[in-house]
Amino acid sequence: MRKAIVFGATGQLGCYSALALKDSGYDVIAVGRRPSDGGFFATKDIRFIGGFDISQTESFSLLPNDFFDVVVNMAGTMPAHADMNMMPYVQSIVVGTVNLCNWMKRNGTKRIVFNTTPSDVVDYWDSIEPINDDAIRSFPKNGNDHAVYAICKRAASDILEHMKIADGFEPCIFRHFMVYGWHPEAYYFLNGKKKMLPWRFMIRRCINGYGIDVYGDPSRLKELLYIKDFSNAVVRAANTHICGIFNLPGYKPYSLDEMVDGIMNTFALATAKKTYRPEMPDTPQILLSGKKSAEILGWKPCWTWQAACDDMKKELLTNPMELMWGKIDDEDCIK
Repeated sequence: MRKAIVFGATGQLGCYSALALKDSGYDVIAVGRRPSDGGFFATKDIRFIGGFDISQTESFSLLPNDFFDVVVNMAGTMPAHADMNMMPYVQSIVVGTVNLCNWMKRNGTKRIVFNTTPSDVVDYWDSIEPINDDAIRSFPKNGNDHAVYAICKRAASDILEHMKIADGFEPCIFRHFMVYGWHPEAYYFLNGKKKMLPWRFMIRRCINGYGIDVYGDPSRLKELLYIKDFSNAVVRAANTHICGIFNLPGYKPYSLDEMVDGIMNTFALATAKKTYRPEMPDTPQILLSGKKSAEILGWKPCWTWQAACDDMKKELLTNPMELMWGKIDDEDCIK
């Protein structure tokens, strides 16, 4: 049986990646910084190793000294869950990548799946054309919370490229915007300040009997990548030796209007209304090309936004990761 190890497995990307690999026939080890997963992974016949800090070499003594067919690294500090301190990004992403590479070398493992941020191609954000996978990488020059994150993700990607040249590593790196999926936590941090995710605010309003205000130009387009398309990309990468940076766009570019319609179709009461607010700021419109992912990696997203909304409602009702992530907030419970 092929073996996979997933770092950052108590987070959303890592958790769904571990489950998808298990469903695809892999023997999976899930690794997380949290000391406990509440017994969740045991219910899926997946071994869990907790209390792991990728930035500390000592933590690697917790891992088996085995060969793995694929390493999936979704660990690392994210702006959505952090303040403006630079060091956690440097330690968890850059130092963590070096530590992980050294451990992989000792065990003879070559294949690694990693993810990066679209902020590394921020210089192309003003274009109306989808951004190419191999666009020249940079970082935001506005001093915001994504700048150091993008710098560190770029450095880690370059380290993996170096390891490909120096030691025959096989890195497959995904670039994507927000990955949508149900999670009991509805909040994130923007420049160190806690806020509710806008799309979760929309869902919460619908659940509680209200309509949705649509800000700015409702025709502006968004990438809506669903978590199960993301995890399918991880499985696809695990089953190949294809290397490079690959964009993961959504099923198609959706307008803000279509995004709101999907949410309301699934979560709103029949009496709820959509209100247009053209005087409010526009949503950003930044699109990713999916050509390379389709033609070279052989991956295409299959979850439409409406199907994703319906599936998120099912997971809201069943809360399949409750052992690990906890109960649903009362304001998100469908009456």
